[in-house]
Amino acid sequence: MIQFFTAIHKSIINIANFMNISYPQLVKNFAEKLIFLYLECAETARFVTLKKRNELLVKYLKPMVKSNEYKPLRKDIKTLLLLARKNNGNVENQLIRLRSLVDKFDNDVEFFYSLLSQIEETLNLPSRIFDKSKPAEKHHVYVLGEHIDHAFSDEGEQIAPLALVVNSKRWTEIGNEVEKHGHFISEVSDSTPEKATIFLHPKARTLNSSLVA
Repeated sequence: MIQFFTAIHKSIINIANFMNISYPQLVKNFAEKLIFLYLECAETARFVTLKKRNELLVKYLKPMVKSNEYKPLRKDIKTLLLLARKNNGNVENQLIRLRSLVDKFDNDVEFFYSLLSQIEETLNLPSRIFDKSKPAEKHHVYVLGEHIDHAFSDEGEQIAPLALVVNSKRWTEIGNEVEKHGHFISEVSDSTPEKATIFLHPKARTLNSSLVA
């Protein structure tokens, strides 16, 4: 689901609930295991280079790809492994930033990510952050990065509508998934037979569309 956010936000779009553990809690459990890295580094008095720290994390992360415990993060872990093999790719820093960010993720934020997970699992429509430099892929749901940045308060409350750009004729089924999910109401802004823009509001209150960044 969810590529790791470029600046962390792009990773959070890859969400899931698994074995009754919320996505934020699962990410916290995952990132906190960085203690492995620090214990390994503590065994030597010499300076441990970025390359060596990445190698240690690769050794640690590889078995997690097949772990059922972290199944919702599988694609993300593979992305981290690729990052570790790039020049100056700092996996440790990405994990630390991610761990810090998910402390804010509860309430409306967590519901939003669980809805995206539901849409992917039920309708086979993966979610992505929209990248203007790349063509939009068919059968994907796109979210604007600036919407993610400005749609939630620090406490995780949704304060502006979130637009889903659904590049698939299956957009007509999104409303049913939103209704089944129960936390949001959906509003179709514009549409063609092949795609649509759908705004999400918390069910408890309708937000002013002018607040969208």
